Amino acid sequence: MNQKDRDLLIEAAVTAFRERDAEGRIRFSPAWRDLPPQDREALFEAQLAARRVERAVDPEGLSTTSRAVLARLPWLGQIEGNDS
Repeated sequence: MNQKDRDLLIEAAVTAFRERDAEGRIRFSPAWRDLPPQDREALFEAQLAARRVERAVDPEGLSTTSRAVLARLPWLGQIEGNDS
């Protein structure tokens, strides 16, 4: 696998949806299996950086996609007292 393919795989893994277990812990991502061990460190570091950015943008941890979806729900504004 060349470096470009590794970089694309790492990017896909960083941005992939990750399910959580009953305690709220992020479950193991199958994308990790697609990477050789030496690239898993790069993936881990990229995921940490992405999480820091997400927390800086929204302390509740909602992504911009989540915010966009929630903004489209008409009943949400009524519940929260918003005019949206």
